[in-house]
Amino acid sequence: MNLDLDKLLCEKYPKMMVNRNKPMQETCMCWGFDCGDGWFNILDQLMGNIQHHIDWKNGQRARAIAHNQAIIHAQRIPADWTKFDQIYHDPSKWNNELRQSIIDHKAELRDVPAECPQVTLDQVKEKFGTLRFYYTGGDDYISGMVTLAESMTGVTCESCGNPGKRRGGGWVHTYCQPCEDKRNASINER
Repeated sequence: MNLDLDKLLCEKYPKMMVNRNKPMQETCMCWGFDCGDGWFNILDQLMGNIQHHIDWKNGQRARAIAHNQAIIHAQRIPADWTKFDQIYHDPSKWNNELRQSIIDHKAELRDVPAECPQVTLDQVKEKFGTLRFYYTGGDDYISGMVTLAESMTGVTCESCGNPGKRRGGGWVHTYCQPCEDKRNASINER
């Protein structure tokens, strides 16, 4: 992938790119995104969806924990709401129905979802005509997103991003017909 597109992905998704500048003894991300420009949009969407999912899931977890802590704390000091509001900072954000349900002991604790570990990239490359997206972290939902994105590259030209198909005998690649013709012409000129 050209350096401008590589840099753009690194800037947009810094949490995933913690391995980008590590030495080759520690990570393969030191070589950057080792695929054609045509897969940029697939990578951009994949990485954006992954980061959104992680942030959303961990936000849900944080809200459930805060909710549960508020209920537990309020049940200990139900008459002292000024102290409660000081502890939880901004009383204007408190839902009065929640406050009343806590007073009436009707508020229920929420299930706290598991934390979704931050995805960090280990290697992104083309192999046998499709994308290989190696990473650490995430959950099963993210694994499904990666599988879908990798399969989409099998029908997307790696060079230009148009619809393509897998070609070749020795070096398997996914190109559209115009890009394949250009590739063959450059090989024949040598």
